[in-house]
Amino acid sequence: MAKKSAAPSQDGRRPTSLFIFSETNPIRRYTKFIIEWPPFETAVLMTIIANCVVLALEEHLPEGDKTMLAIKLEATETVFLCIFCVEASLKIMALGFVLHKGAYLRNIWNIMDFIVVVTGLVTILADERLTAGVDFRTLRAIRVLRPLKLVNGIPSLQVVLKSIIKAMAPLLQIGMLVLFAIVIFAIIGLEFYFGALHKTCYDLKDFSKFKTEGDSPTPCDMSNAWGGYRCNESVSMCLEGWVGPNYGITSFDNIGFAMLTVFQCITMEGWTSILYWTNDAIGSKFNVIYFVPLIILGSFFMLNLVLGVLSGEFAKERERVENRQAFLKLRRQQQLERELNGYVEWICKAEEVILAEERTTEEEKMHIMEARRKAAAKRKKLKNLGKSKSTDTEEEDNDGEEDALYMPKKKSGLAKASYLKSKIKNQGACAGFWRAEKTFRFAIRKAVKTQFFYWFVIVLVFLNTVCVAVEHYNQPDWLAQFLYYTEFVFLGLFISEMLIKMYALGPRIYFESAFNRFDCVVISGSIFEVVWSTIKPESSFGLSVLRALRLLRIFKVTTYWSSLRNLVISLLSSMRSIISLLFLLFLFILIFALLGMQLFGGEWNFKDGTPPANFNSFAVALLTVFQILTGEDWNEVMYNGIKSQGGHDNGGMIYCLYFIVLVVFGNYTLLNVFLAIAVDNLANAQELTAAEEEQEEEDKEKMAAELEKEIGALHVADGAPTVEICPPSPHAPVRNHSSDNRPSLQAMKGDTVDEEEATGPKPMLPYSSMFILSSTNPIRCAAHWVVNLRYFDFFIMFVISLSSIALAAEDPVVEQSNRNKILNMFDYAFTGVFTVEMILKVVDLGVVLHPGSYCRDLWNILDATVVICALVAFGHGGSSTGQNLSTIKSLRVLRVLRPLKTIKRVPKLKAVFDCVVNSLKNVVNILIVYMLFQFIFAVIAVQLFNGKFFYCTDNSKVLEQECQGEYFVYTDDNQPPEVHERKWNKQDFHYDDVMMAMLTLFAVQTGEGWPTVLQNSMAATSEDNGPKPHYRIEMSLFYIVYFIVFPFFFVNIFVALIIITFQEQGEAELQDGELDKNQKSCIDFVIQARPLERYMPKDRKSCKYKMWKIAVSTPFEYFIMVLIILNTLLLMVKNYPQSDSEEKVVRNLNNVFTLLFAIECALKVVAFGVRNFCKDRWNTFDLITVLGSIVDAIATETQMTSSINLGFLRLFRAARLIKLLRQGYTIRILLWTFVQSFKALPYVCLLIAMLFFIYAIIGMQVFGNMGFDPDSDMNRHNNFQSFFSSVLLLFRCATGESWQSIMLACIKGRPCDPRAIPENDPHKVCGSDFAYAYFVSFIFFCSFLMLNLFVAVIMDNFDYLTRDSSILGAHHLDEFHRIWAEYDPNATGRIEYTEMYDMLRNMEPPLGFGNKCPYRLAHKKLIRMNMPIDEEGKVQFTTTLFALIRENLSIKMRPADEMNQADAELRKTITKLWPLQAKKLLDLLVPPREQLGAGKLTVGKIYAGLLILENWKTTRFGQIAPENQPKASLLERIMGIARPTNPRAAAEPSGPPPPPPAADDDDELCDSDDRQSGDLIGSRRSSIASLVTQLQGGFRPGSFRSRSPSPRAYHSPNSSFRRRVRPQSPYQDRSPSPAASFQRSLPGKDHCDWALPHRHRRLPNERAASISPERRRRTNGYGAGSLDQQSRSPSPPPRRTGNSFPTLPSRRSGGRRLPPTPSRPSTLDPAEFPHVARAAGYRPPPGAAPFNFPKVNASPTHTGRRMPAPGVPPVRRPPLPPTYAAEPQPPLSFEEAVAMGRGTRQLPSPVVPNGYRPGGGGAGVARPAGRRLPQPAGDSEDEDWC
Repeated sequence: MAKKSAAPSQDGRRPTSLFIFSETNPIRRYTKFIIEWPPFETAVLMTIIANCVVLALEEHLPEGDKTMLAIKLEATETVFLCIFCVEASLKIMALGFVLHKGAYLRNIWNIMDFIVVVTGLVTILADERLTAGVDFRTLRAIRVLRPLKLVNGIPSLQVVLKSIIKAMAPLLQIGMLVLFAIVIFAIIGLEFYFGALHKTCYDLKDFSKFKTEGDSPTPCDMSNAWGGYRCNESVSMCLEGWVGPNYGITSFDNIGFAMLTVFQCITMEGWTSILYWTNDAIGSKFNVIYFVPLIILGSFFMLNLVLGVLSGEFAKERERVENRQAFLKLRRQQQLERELNGYVEWICKAEEVILAEERTTEEEKMHIMEARRKAAAKRKKLKNLGKSKSTDTEEEDNDGEEDALYMPKKKSGLAKASYLKSKIKNQGACAGFWRAEKTFRFAIRKAVKTQFFYWFVIVLVFLNTVCVAVEHYNQPDWLAQFLYYTEFVFLGLFISEMLIKMYALGPRIYFESAFNRFDCVVISGSIFEVVWSTIKPESSFGLSVLRALRLLRIFKVTTYWSSLRNLVISLLSSMRSIISLLFLLFLFILIFALLGMQLFGGEWNFKDGTPPANFNSFAVALLTVFQILTGEDWNEVMYNGIKSQGGHDNGGMIYCLYFIVLVVFGNYTLLNVFLAIAVDNLANAQELTAAEEEQEEEDKEKMAAELEKEIGALHVADGAPTVEICPPSPHAPVRNHSSDNRPSLQAMKGDTVDEEEATGPKPMLPYSSMFILSSTNPIRCAAHWVVNLRYFDFFIMFVISLSSIALAAEDPVVEQSNRNKILNMFDYAFTGVFTVEMILKVVDLGVVLHPGSYCRDLWNILDATVVICALVAFGHGGSSTGQNLSTIKSLRVLRVLRPLKTIKRVPKLKAVFDCVVNSLKNVVNILIVYMLFQFIFAVIAVQLFNGKFFYCTDNSKVLEQECQGEYFVYTDDNQPPEVHERKWNKQDFHYDDVMMAMLTLFAVQTGEGWPTVLQNSMAATSEDNGPKPHYRIEMSLFYIVYFIVFPFFFVNIFVALIIITFQEQGEAELQDGELDKNQKSCIDFVIQARPLERYMPKDRKSCKYKMWKIAVSTPFEYFIMVLIILNTLLLMVKNYPQSDSEEKVVRNLNNVFTLLFAIECALKVVAFGVRNFCKDRWNTFDLITVLGSIVDAIATETQMTSSINLGFLRLFRAARLIKLLRQGYTIRILLWTFVQSFKALPYVCLLIAMLFFIYAIIGMQVFGNMGFDPDSDMNRHNNFQSFFSSVLLLFRCATGESWQSIMLACIKGRPCDPRAIPENDPHKVCGSDFAYAYFVSFIFFCSFLMLNLFVAVIMDNFDYLTRDSSILGAHHLDEFHRIWAEYDPNATGRIEYTEMYDMLRNMEPPLGFGNKCPYRLAHKKLIRMNMPIDEEGKVQFTTTLFALIRENLSIKMRPADEMNQADAELRKTITKLWPLQAKKLLDLLVPPREQLGAGKLTVGKIYAGLLILENWKTTRFGQIAPENQPKASLLERIMGIARPTNPRAAAEPSGPPPPPPAADDDDELCDSDDRQSGDLIGSRRSSIASLVTQLQGGFRPGSFRSRSPSPRAYHSPNSSFRRRVRPQSPYQDRSPSPAASFQRSLPGKDHCDWALPHRHRRLPNERAASISPERRRRTNGYGAGSLDQQSRSPSPPPRRTGNSFPTLPSRRSGGRRLPPTPSRPSTLDPAEFPHVARAAGYRPPPGAAPFNFPKVNASPTHTGRRMPAPGVPPVRRPPLPPTYAAEPQPPLSFEEAVAMGRGTRQLPSPVVPNGYRPGGGGAGVARPAGRRLPQPAGDSEDEDWC
């Protein structure tokens, strides 16, 4: 509701409403009061709900008929419309219509209301002829969204809503990618299957009739291609003219149909039918190559990205809300505790005194005890605040005993028990009785707490559960009687247990336990059910089954309890999110159900009746929408919807949007939030468990330490000197130990694995093998030598591969075929090899008794099992006793386990396998709960539907006695009816016993075929009776609850577990290296990155150069892009049926485009040359596409036919679209990550392939000989008769396509293939009941475990989509590649360091500095990066990129004096994680000390020198003109005056460089002092003086050879400073030591520093080379490209804030915090650190006061006057106006130099020798009076400019 008053207009008056009612108008004032009155809002909401109820009550009948109720309800339309009109009118009068802020139509809810009101008025007032066929009532359904306005206030719903809304931005990117994939696949489909599905078999007798195979017509192939369906030519003929499958909706006739078909395949519903139809129609088995990648890319990849994004957003949003709530809760709790503790302490002392006095009466004592008990209860409440109630009774019982201490006389347990009752009980004749009662009750309490009682109850619960579970259909009378009586017995026992507990503990304590409350509810329910069943014997609620939930108590004694408890706590804490999500889901279903009723109500009347899923009534519409949400058969519902609205050719196709929106938003968005919540909760639970385990470890260690201390104290005599030794602090070592303990354990595990794999031949075990062979025995030695041969394992793997190929090649139908006989001979050989391997290993290792022996390894046991079973099968195969083929077959089936032997031999595969195994370990505790819940639902289902799933094939008969004889079936109007026999059958899935019920529920849970089970359940009437449709529609609630508990929840927890385990596994690998996942992926990128080469012709006047210029120009790129888009549109315009002229036009246009692309390709080949052209992968892709397109055009034009099918060449037409992908930055990043996740998948895929292989071979062996039945799911498309078809069938099951029907088609008693029936057994039946275990286990392993690894990998790689975009990630680094190539077109891998600085300024953060970054901050970053510079003044590609990443992500960045150690650690880490690459690249990644130390020039030294120089020049010493300064040349003076006024306009002077000034004695003094300091301070100290000597003569003119002058490099007179600085002194590796600035500040040294700027000499002009137009074009865009210039945008002015952590409020994260700047100058005494003083030649005079080092201004842009840019020599200038004059600044202090030179990113503050810590603010230092120090700008302000 818009409650905001409108803003005043410019002339001061407030806006009027509708130009009539002013703000003071009484009518407007009253209307405003009304709409803001709360009852008004409530009344409107109640009206909306009533309107929804009216819409829901309406029942839609065919042909627009109406029931009497519907006619009455229609009369209410006018009433509702009037109410909504009044509401809208009042709001418009009160708020104004639209023109000003806060007006009616400025609110989205009001816009929706307005549309509804207007359309309602139109329907009533408009003429019927105008609105014929238009029903505006649909829009009224949108009004049900309005309750969301109130719901918005609920925090948990806010989390769900906000996370979905926030996820919309990244979801849109993914949506674009999915849409792009759909378009590409649709265009490929158009090319291959255009008009293919319109041919079918027509009856030769009557060409208007189809000859069907099974129920429906099948597409046929006229070209007789291999694999196509051919009509039976004696009765039918293949002709074109059929509308196509699914009423013509499923086809590739135009781009719309094709996209819908592809989308349907991506949702994995009905895709196999389309695959089979295309196989039949165009006769090629290669269709799999189109459909399988579509499923893998579309379903497993793209749509799982949605899940990844939602999960990340939900976690972030929830964390934000929870942090806020937790903070408020904690603050409230602390406040309460503080008040309570003070009160309790104050009062307890008084109580103790009173209780101790003898004169205190019993009554007073009771008063005190009562008060104490209340205080204890309050404390307990506070303790449990924010925690879930414990489910452990014993904890509560202990609390009860605690309470008993406070009330020693009588403990009734009731909250209102008072001392008065106690007083009565303690007096008179009853005293003895009460005492005895109390003793008796304590004895019972003690008995209740014993283990015996606990286990006695558990056994009772278990027996009760067994009794409930054995109930089944058609059970004998004695069992029914027995179960009837045991029900009462158990009920009595449980009631007595409850009463005993209640008496022993007291009601209050009893009900405090969650388990006891649950018991009480269950028992009350059971009593109610017993009473109800005596009143109404025929109906049962199934409540008694809830007693099985009491089995949950068993978890108290399991080791998994803590982790399970944490999971439960975590789930309970998120229950609000789940309930709000369910509410959102219900609203969503409600809206779409009402909308569906308006669109499709009463319309679905087809020849074969109304389908069960329809929109005719509200309840059925809700179920239909729910079915679509679960994704099962949504396509069938859509086909019915389109058909009912006119079909595919009469405007019905527009209605498919309703179903697509429902699937996309419901199935893929809302339901994925369930998984997001599960992932989040599970992560929370894992953290809780880990924290608890850590706490336990700490407690154990503390106890052990205390025990040792006590034992030590006992052993040592009193007063012994050893006792006096100060023990270490108990906290620090324990904390360190515990925190380091876990990673080190995992590290040890990791190390041992690595060591095992890394070491060479293993030593022989020092035990005797089989008690015979000692370790020196020559036979054993020989066996050991063979087993450890280098190629032994490789040879075994090769044999395993051959064996696997042989298994796949077997013929499962004809067992005695020649192929099988040959393969059998090979099998003897393979088995022989494996037998020899086993014998050798047993001889080498021994059998089982000692450590390391053969059978101690599970993999060896697997090997042995396979070999022994194969040998047994061979042994029995030839004998007369071994003729039982099934036994031998089952033994030989074990051969499929051989591929598993490879897992052990491939380390990375083993890692993935371990991940799956660990996931299974984690799944176990959830699996137990899962099985229990599954069991409970199964028992409830047995009680509800036992014996009710029978039916007669003749639907008119409902009893078995009636279902006799035969009946007519009418197939067609013109044909006589067919006669069928009546049969009384049971449904395939039923609930007649618990095992079958669990199987049925498992099938329902996978979402396959559940609508059929739902319809059967709603139609079930009574036992042994047939069904009546929609007889008990309320039974659907059972399935809805089941769906929420299982598919929405438990299954998602499975998925979440695997995802989290996978992520933990990945992190465990990195724990040793101390790198996180993002850092590792970035370093991975650097290791693989190589500079890109940008070719450019040398001769600019040549024709080649002009062609090259055209080829690389932006207009040319855009032209090609437009061509690609036009080509795409051309490919989309196909439409079936197409005339010859249309086809000709399309073909000619396609040839034109092919020609244009060929010209483009030729132009690029000529411009770049073949070698350079092929270096770019996109160019290679272009070339292949063009060549393919040319061949395709020639083949099409010449109608050439060849033995090779050239149809695949049409792929190249669609391939051009892919070039569009390289245009968008976001899409490019998405694609790059896509490729990365593919790289992470090979081993996951290998494991999945192994699973498929094993199951495919088992399927071939067990079900391969079954016959085909076109009406069942075992047909010519879908069978186990070859390895390829078995794998395809399993892939179909993995996608969930009717796996339950395939399972039912494989059970025992099915017909065999005629070739598999032996002559001696003509009545042989095939199939096996093993099918149940086979398919259920496959679905569990594949769908729940393996395919979720896909999700895990994707979520792992795409986490950047929801991560803070300011964090550098591997996906940003490709930009560095591209921009480096502009500076280094020849890919030499080196550029000048000035160009490098320029390049980093031109890259946007987080990768580069950005062109708004102040140059001071950029300098500081470069000081920390500190790359070495070679002889030519260039930096290296890999080193620069790695330094950039290292500085950005703070990978082992430490204070300057620790950087050597950090570098060494980092080198060690890189060597460990990347052993192969480290050998070549280690020195490039982390340059060794030799490249950074004494006498070596680095980037850090140059920019440190510049910073120090600039800071020095701001001091008063820097501004004193030296006496012996040589006069500057005229040129220098001109430049010095001209430069600062307009730094950008400076031009490079021509002419020879000025001669260098002669060195004077002062320089020598500086030099000698510096050498001295270098020797004394050590290799990590440095000073500016060495810079001075280098500036004098360290660099000779022309010592740098530049490849090409960068247009960005500013060649100013002082730019040579940047090129020449190369100090000889030792220097810090990463950050320059601040010792230099201290040394310069000492008395008598000033002249060394100010002479520094005048030592420059200009370098001669470098030779010019070619530069790319791209670089030239970009040059002028960046003003801050040179070091000499100030940043284009100045640093922000200093803010006067109270705190010392300057941040910019605009940053999301609140800015990085920096150490506070000291407010007073430091007093620094050089005598405190004599080594520096000695080096400086300083001798403190006696009694000398310490030096004062006042602060300096932090930035030249903040100084009082304009400072020259760094490196510009100070020159004499005319006096400045008074506004620019500034008092001389004091020199830079040592501490401030440290603070400035050191990093700002997460580095600990260095402690400098005088104890000053930059974070602390220099305690105890006085500021000189009268001096106001300038406020420095914070570093974080600078950083926020980047």
